[in-house]
Formats: sequence, C-alpha cells, structure tokens
Amino acid sequence: MTDVRPSVAQILRRAARVGRALRNDVRATAAVEAALILPVALTMFALLIYGAEAFAIQRKVTLTARTVTDLVTQAAPNQMSGGASLVSRSQSGNNPGIDTYLGLSSSVLIPYASANLSMLISEVQVNSDQVTAVVQWSEPCPSSACPNNALTARPLGQTITLPTGLGTGQKGVYLILGEVSYNYTPLTLFFSAAALTLHDSIYLTPRQSTSISCTDCATHS
Repeated sequence: MTDVRPSVAQILRRAARVGRALRNDVRATAAVEAALILPVALTMFALLIYGAEAFAIQRKVTLTARTVTDLVTQAAPNQMSGGASLVSRSQSGNNPGIDTYLGLSSSVLIPYASANLSMLISEVQVNSDQVTAVVQWSEPCPSSACPNNALTARPLGQTITLPTGLGTGQKGVYLILGEVSYNYTPLTLFFSAAALTLHDSIYLTPRQSTSISCTDCATHS
C-alpha cells in the first residue's frame, strides 16, 4: 500500500504558501485597519463637532452678557433720583425698561434656542475691602425672553466676591453686573455626550452717573 500522507516538508511548503497569500491579500489588511481606525476616527470627528458648537455658543454667551450690561449702563441721569441714573423694570414712556434690554439681548443667541438661556442683571457697590461688593438691586430675565430662566434675582445686600483685582482702588464704586448662562446639550452623533452649562459675566461702570437706581426691580433698596 502506498503511503499518501503528506510529508513534513510538503506541509511546511503549503503553510508557507498560505502565509504568503494572506500577507499579500491587501483587502484583508485594509479591512483589519479600518476596523481598528474607524471607531477612533468617528469619536474624534464627533468631539470636533461638539467642541466647535460649544465654542460658538460660549462666544455668544459672552456677547450677550456684554450687550445687556452695556445697555443698562447707558441709563441717563434723572433729577427725581438725586442725579443718579434711573431705570425701571418695564418700559416707561420712551425709556426702555430692564426687561426690554434683557429681551433684546437674548436675540444675540440666535440661532440657538432661548429656552436654554438664563440671564440676570444687578448693581453692586464695592466694599471698603475692595475685594467684595454688595448687591443694590437685581432683575432676572423675564419668561418672555428666557422661558426657563435658572438665574434668580440676587438678594438685596448679598455680598459677592469680585474677580481678582477688579475692586482695587474702587472703594464705594457702583458696578453693573451682567450674568448669562446657557444649558448646552450636544447633538447625539456616534455617542451621547453630557450636557454642559456655559456661563459668563461682566462688570461695567455706569456711563452717565455714579450709580443707577431701579425702584421696581425684583430686589431693590
């Protein structure tokens, strides 16, 4: 009987041929590389989109804070308020009220939804320590402009800590504080990302007087 079993040399030669075939099969190599690289590439692409959108919204949050604060600081002096500038909660005659300024400022966020926007405008006076300030009045964004406003009016007399160096040499000075936050929920692309609260605030001095009075704001003296 003839022995038809392959010899060890034949087995090794066949194994070598199969190995060379697999090595030279570019399609298999490309498939493996794609399987390894694709998840990483998609993740980086999604993070790039999330980061770009968050940066754009943060920029608009900063512009909104600047806009509402700048509008309020332009209030004109009024003889009825002892020479101080005077603003009201709502429009009085031809003078826009603070709520009007807050509503106008919310349009800076377009095209992003105002339902995620919160705003608050307050006046503070720098304490003698030049590190803290005391709230004089405060007014949150009305529901017509910020349906889900999460920033409530600061209590009268509340002490807040000023940004480093802001109060230096400013004892007794009045400042208008504008605060804006935005709840950003990233789009769900290849995975869901946690929601972020984007926030910014700005302090500006009144332009036409030393202080600004608001006798009908949510909190006032």
